Amino acid sequence: MGYELIRKPRKCPACASIRIADIMYGYPIFSEELDDLLKTGKVILGGCCVSRDDPKWECFDCHASIYKKLE
Repeated sequence: MGYELIRKPRKCPACASIRIADIMYGYPIFSEELDDLLKTGKVILGGCCVSRDDPKWECFDCHASIYKKLE
């Protein structure tokens, strides 16, 4: 299930967790900084295939997909 919001939420609309990660698409260059972001739940890797309707954020706890609503 996905949610559509104008901006990154402070809480997950599904479980109310405050751990909302940005989704990084493409082929990231692995670094210690990226490793820290992944471990803390600030970033989730979204894969290498990018389309026009991919979610922008994901709840780190319940994995709810959150899409950026186009204005």
